[in-house]
Formats: sequence, structure tokens, C-alpha cells
Amino acid sequence: MCGIVGIIHRHQSVEQNEIDLMTDAIKSRGPDERGTWIDGNMALGHRRLSIIDLEEGHQPMFSDGKEYGIVFNGEIYNYKELRKILEDKNHIFVTHSDTEVLLKAYMEWGELCLSKLRGMFAFAIIDYTKELFFLARDHMGIKPLVYYHTGDTFAFASEIRAFKEVNNTKFTLDLSAIDEYLWLRYIPAPKTAFLEVKKLKPAHFMRISFKGDIVETKAYWDLSFENEERTKTREEWLDELNFVLKESVRTHLVADVPFGAFLSGGIDSTLVVKYMSDILDMPVETFSIGFEEEDYSELEYARMASRKYRTTQHESIITPNALEILPALVSHYGEPFGDNSAVPTYYVSKLARKFVPMVLSGDGADEIFAGYCSYRNWMKYLAAGEKYPMWKKTLRPLFSKLFPEKYPPGLGYGDGLEHWLSFVTQAPLHTRMKMWKNEYRNAVTNSIETFEEFFEKTESFDRLQRVQYMDIKTYLTYAILTKVDIASMMHGLEVRTPFVDKAVYEFAATMPSNINFGIIEKFGMQGKKLNKKILMKDFSESFVYRDKMGFAMPIGEWFREGGDYHGELYDRLLSSNSKLLTYFNTDEIQKVIRTNQVGPVWLLLFLDEWLRQEGL
Repeated sequence: MCGIVGIIHRHQSVEQNEIDLMTDAIKSRGPDERGTWIDGNMALGHRRLSIIDLEEGHQPMFSDGKEYGIVFNGEIYNYKELRKILEDKNHIFVTHSDTEVLLKAYMEWGELCLSKLRGMFAFAIIDYTKELFFLARDHMGIKPLVYYHTGDTFAFASEIRAFKEVNNTKFTLDLSAIDEYLWLRYIPAPKTAFLEVKKLKPAHFMRISFKGDIVETKAYWDLSFENEERTKTREEWLDELNFVLKESVRTHLVADVPFGAFLSGGIDSTLVVKYMSDILDMPVETFSIGFEEEDYSELEYARMASRKYRTTQHESIITPNALEILPALVSHYGEPFGDNSAVPTYYVSKLARKFVPMVLSGDGADEIFAGYCSYRNWMKYLAAGEKYPMWKKTLRPLFSKLFPEKYPPGLGYGDGLEHWLSFVTQAPLHTRMKMWKNEYRNAVTNSIETFEEFFEKTESFDRLQRVQYMDIKTYLTYAILTKVDIASMMHGLEVRTPFVDKAVYEFAATMPSNINFGIIEKFGMQGKKLNKKILMKDFSESFVYRDKMGFAMPIGEWFREGGDYHGELYDRLLSSNSKLLTYFNTDEIQKVIRTNQVGPVWLLLFLDEWLRQEGL
């Protein structure tokens, strides 16, 4: 695990100080060592957190003849198998690192090497034979890669803040991206909060010329749900799933350092710990976070799982003063980010890093195995829509235009994209229109272009699979995985996600929806049906089939009138030095606070701090 940076100037040489400052800007990503390389107008920088081949895996790394070089952020879990194949093709290795395997895989197969990788990665290869840089990001977008492009400079990095060290950097606020943030809680690729900075999409690669021109940007992989008739029994699916998940956990344990696991007490992290305890011949180090507010804390269940699998359990309680870390969070995320579970993720990462440099987590199971409550609500909504009178369906669009607050657009019964988006909206269109000041209201485009790109690919999927695919392509990458990557890297902790694995996702996409999702007698509509059945061998029904809690903070309690942070909200968001008042109407901010709209309040709080730090 590490951070990478790189820069190409068209008309001037890179100064050592410039690449040093860029590399220092991502120092939390790799506390162990730093490496840089400069060749005239081109440079690479690297920060390393050593997990595999501690002694020899230094970067930037070059081939024997210096025709190829690499900086690499992530881990390739099947690197030992790839190394054997490459050795059979007469490649000679001088280290035991996955970095060297990745470099020589590119030398052997070019862009086709991406189809052979199993891991999380963002990397850049300098290819002197073709006079270009080759940049790529992993299949799901576990590892970030952002780039800055003007007429004279191309730069890339693991975090936006590295670009602030590039000579003559100028950023322009993208108000439409800020509006998308208020709508979705995140800014989807390729956008960032700045017009000059873009995100490389997951499962994409780029070719950049030595002059800094973008030659090509291309997708190299996609996930497809299959709906062919199958004859497997439910027990056969269960056995296969059990095997695939356990093998993924085993694969993700490749490391030369001690490791552990996040244990929330939920289904997914408990499954990961179960497999770890089956595989390892020593107790698993587990790390759990709780709250004083019991309705938000799953510590009781984490302790039950710890006792069952005999782990060495470590715990911490989060209190309202946890929000004191907001400035640090904002600095590292680099742009507005609205998932408040970044705070407990920060604290559980801080706890884990005291004991181990690497952990496994249960993230990514809800999307592929249909675990979210939104999926249950979606399927219930569609079922109700089939009984909805046709005259009401016909008149609903008119009602939405005339009375948007009473009849929000998109909430009329239907299975189109606009209907699904109504399930994931934080601040609906009519709210945002009133929130922005008149002079900035043209930022509110309500563009669904990001989602249309993916929705068009789902025509052959069933109704549940369509929205799962949408979440995998948007929410998983830009909210869940972004949250975990940044919050953990703030402490130099590597987090691996066995569920967010190419092999797991491709297998799960072959499973019929009714295998993962449906009615279970006594418990009603359920997702992750087989995952839960696996755990029923070890736990009671009350553990396995309890309501999903997620990992959110009790900020509704902290922000309500009389709560610990209610007064501070007014001071931060409505005082004369609030940056929000430049762009937003005071009355609407007051309304959000007064009515304790938890999601929008956090979005505004994070945005205000970000605007302060950026001086915007």
C-alpha cells in the first residue's frame, strides 16, 4: 500500500523540490519510505507502506534495461501465480515483490496484463519503447487515481492535495460538482470539485504521451449479471459461495506483516472473521468501534462474534467530541465527501494501526448480494406500483411540477432511472434550487448523465440487478471505497476487502436474484440470503436476521436541539465568517438545522470546512 504521484511539463524540466513536495503531500499513505525519479520534464514519486517484500520492493522500480519503470499503489494478490507464468516466459526477477511482477506483466502483455490481475491497484508505468505513460485503476475502484491536466502540464496522484505543489497550479471551483455532492453525498468520476482535476474511472486505463497529452482513455472490464436458466440447487449455490468467499479471504491474507480484521458485528465482517479463523492457526486480531448511544452501537454483536471465533478483541467508544477530527478528514479527502461514517472508520483505523499495519474488512457485500435496505424498499415499491391506478400514474408528472414538495419528482411508481435515483437522493432538486443563491442556481442541473451511462447497460438485467449494478458503479466506488481508503490511509493502515474482489463479483453475478434476495418465513424480505445461511451454523436467528444498522454516527442525537453540537452548528454554518453564505441562502440553512435533517446537515458541515480550507 502506498501513494503515487507523477508529473509531465511540456516546456520545462521538473525541479526536485516540486516532485518532493508532491510526494510529501501524500505522506500518510506510506510512512516507511519515499522515492522519486526525474528525467528532464518527467518525474515520478512514491510513498510506501511496506506489506509485501519489505526489503526489496522499493519504488520507483525500473526494468534491467531502464526501458520501463513503475510506481504502484495497492496489492496484486495473485502475483505469485503470475510470477511463475512470467518465469516460464524467461523473465528474471531480482525481488520478491508484486511490484516487479506487475511491471514485467506489462512488459510481456501490455494492456492485456490488466485482465490477469486480481487485486487493488492504481499504477503508472513509463514506457520508453512507446514514449508514453500507462496509467490504470483496479476493477472496482478500490484505489484512487486523480489527474490534473492543463495545456502545459499533466500530473497524477493518489490524492488531490498533491497537485497544490505543482508549479503555477490554478484550480477553478466546479459548482455543478458541488451540487452533485449535495445530491448524492459524493462527486462521481470523472468530476472532482475542481474543473482542472479529474478522476480516472474504475476499470479504466489511460495513455499519456511524453508531451503530457492524453492519447487514450479506455475501459478494460465490466460486470455483467447473467440471467440464463440454471439447474443448480440452492444447496449447490451455497456450497460454491462458501468456497469462493473462503478462497477470497485466503487470497487476501498474502502479506509479510501482522494483520487483523475490522469487526462491526454485522453479517459481512463476521463472515470475514469466520473464514480468517478457519484458515489461520492463531487468534485473529479484531477491532471494533461503538457509541455511547446504544441504538447506534453493534458492540454487543461484535463481542459475540469475537467470543465465537476466539479472536483477540480491541474496542473503542466514539463520543461527540469525535467531530474534532473534521478538519483533518477534510484535508485528506481533498474535496467534499458526505458519508459521515468516515468518522468511525477513521477511529477504527486508528485503533487497528496501534497493533497491525493491515486489516481485512467486510465492505462491498451489500451491493453484490443485495443487502441494503434500499433494495427491499425498491422491490416493495415496484410491487405496490403494479397495483397503482393508471389515472394516478398519468397525472403524477403534472402534480410533481405543480407541488414538488408534496409529490417529489421521480416518486411516482415506475422502474426507470429517475425513480431509482429518488431512493438515493440526499437533497432533492426542489430543495437544492431553494438552497443556492440566485446567481449560482445555474449549477443545479440535476444531470443524470453519470447514471444514464450505466443504466443503458442494464436492459438484460432484472429489476433488482439493475439497481445493484448502479450501486456497484457509483455508490460502492465513490462513497464506500473512497471512505475506507482515505480514512485508513490517514493512519498508514492498509485495508483489504475480500468481498470487493473480481472473482467474487463475477461469481455472484451468475447467481439468480432469488438465490440472494426474497421472502424468508418469519423474517420477511431479506437480502444476502445465502451469506446469512452460512452464519446460521454459528449464531442464533436474532443475530443473523436482526435489522441492518450500517456504520453511521448518531449525529441526529448530537445535532438536535439540546444536543452536544447544536449550538456549534449555528456558529459554523450561519456565523458571519461561514463560507456557505457566499453560495447558499441563510433561511434554507436554518431550516435544515432546525428540522434536524441529518444527511444535509453533515453535507453542509463538511462543505463549509472544505471551503474554509480552500479559501473559497
